[in-house]
Amino acid sequence: MLPIAPPPEPLPQIRTVAPRRGHTVAIDGERVKAIWEWRGNNSTQPDQLWLPLDLLEARMGFRRLERPGGDALEWFGRTVALSRLDSRSLGDEVGFDVGDWLTSVGVDTKRKGGTLILSLPAPALQGLRRGKGATAKRLVLDLDGPAFAQRIGTDWAFALQTTSRQRNILKQLGLHPLQEGRLLKLRGQAIRLRSLSLATPWRLVLDGVGGRSVAIQPRRELPVSNPALAPYIQKGLVMEERTINVGVKPLRIFRIGGRLNALGLRLQPLAQEDRQQGLNFLPELSRSAKALVSINGGFFNRINQLPLGALRRNGTWLSGPILNRGVIGWSRNSTLHFGRLELLQELQVNSSKRWRVGFLNSGYVQKGLSRYTPSWGSKYRAISGKEQALLIRRGVVEQEWGHSSLRQGVPIPAGTDLIVARGGAALPAGVGDRVKLFLWSRSALGTHPNVLGGGPLLMQHGRIVLNGRSEGFSPGFLRLTAPRTVVGQGRDGQWMLTVHGATTSDPTLLETALAAQQLGFTDALNLDGGSSTTLVVSNQTVMNGRGSTPRVHNGLGLIRS
Repeated sequence: MLPIAPPPEPLPQIRTVAPRRGHTVAIDGERVKAIWEWRGNNSTQPDQLWLPLDLLEARMGFRRLERPGGDALEWFGRTVALSRLDSRSLGDEVGFDVGDWLTSVGVDTKRKGGTLILSLPAPALQGLRRGKGATAKRLVLDLDGPAFAQRIGTDWAFALQTTSRQRNILKQLGLHPLQEGRLLKLRGQAIRLRSLSLATPWRLVLDGVGGRSVAIQPRRELPVSNPALAPYIQKGLVMEERTINVGVKPLRIFRIGGRLNALGLRLQPLAQEDRQQGLNFLPELSRSAKALVSINGGFFNRINQLPLGALRRNGTWLSGPILNRGVIGWSRNSTLHFGRLELLQELQVNSSKRWRVGFLNSGYVQKGLSRYTPSWGSKYRAISGKEQALLIRRGVVEQEWGHSSLRQGVPIPAGTDLIVARGGAALPAGVGDRVKLFLWSRSALGTHPNVLGGGPLLMQHGRIVLNGRSEGFSPGFLRLTAPRTVVGQGRDGQWMLTVHGATTSDPTLLETALAAQQLGFTDALNLDGGSSTTLVVSNQTVMNGRGSTPRVHNGLGLIRS
């Protein structure tokens, strides 16, 4: 008989540890609200560390580079295409795994409860060098080690060891230096200067030095005595900061508004003039429009920097609505109209077959046809996998583009339309075919010359109508607590509103709707929130959602009629 083999020994059980998450990040001792995710058994060295893209750019010094084949992130001499970084949702933000990257630079990483602690030894500032010629506005800070570059409010902050002589040089350059313990702050410079980090040797580079000096406004409060606002406040413009309780949760509110028409004021969408791809600081959008007050606007994709919702200005669609989400619509001197909006488009080929066109000038990617006009920009570059497109001029298909051309970017000349087919959808026509484009709205909201989208719709005609699922928002998004931006209307006028937690957590969407109701609003729309929430008054940033001045796609401004 053959011997019977003994039963195999059981395999050792591999103990998997659930990922740890928290909502606070401490960077060189400076705390900021941000969701993080830690994977791995070690409490001091993660296998994966997921951080929001906004945090990487605003609080750590990662720099975004625009490239024809796709944008990339750069930090201390290493450049990685965004498409090559693993990404996932972190609450209302997009996050990347950068654990190995931080380790390679020497970042000390720890977690303690719900707080992630990131730190670097404070390097010595060894020298300051000005650029010459084309780089005359560049300042190089030579260091003996790496340092985080943090935008804290409107200040740049670096954990550096500096001398009084070095700070005097920075003062002479108009950079308003202030050494606070380990942190060197350049007050009021976070929006004006762009940073770049380099390695071997370690350097921080500041671009934009020597331009117009920025006034320092260290106190973050409503500037009710500002000369530009004083006449309107005397007429009845309301500017207030207050705390209200929704249930047992105290919420801090900044509210600005009133009967705008009677005050000689009106609302205007804020957006870039020449293209819809790209982000800007809200103070820059506000300043170019000469807005007295502004708040951030609708949603956008932070990775590809494209709009995700309705944006119409002075009768021109810069970006069409998506998913029947909430919007406001208004004429130059009219009250606001609230509701949900869907645009419908069709393309008719050779006076016969009609094809549905899904979206207009949108960063929302779905299978089928989408339309892009010169309002999108002078060029279109593919934003999904495999795409093909038709260029239409004066009702005739003039050119056909394949994916390789679209990846490099193709022109959208004045007087043309670009029809893009995605997800394997067939092109509806060929070169030489005659086509007609039709566009109409399911509601009167789409006929107003100004439209701004967000969502969910919170209140309408005095009732709370919150229904985020019907507007395509995920259950996870609807459960989030976050700083909020709201535009509302009541019997006493139109209002711009920001809301955040006063002492505890930030509000949910339902708590935001209840706050709007408590303030006497009859209509209210949620706009983009979280790290995007921003309130700017007389070019002063009064409120940021998570402590850093963010880049946003669009906004809503209060301007003189």
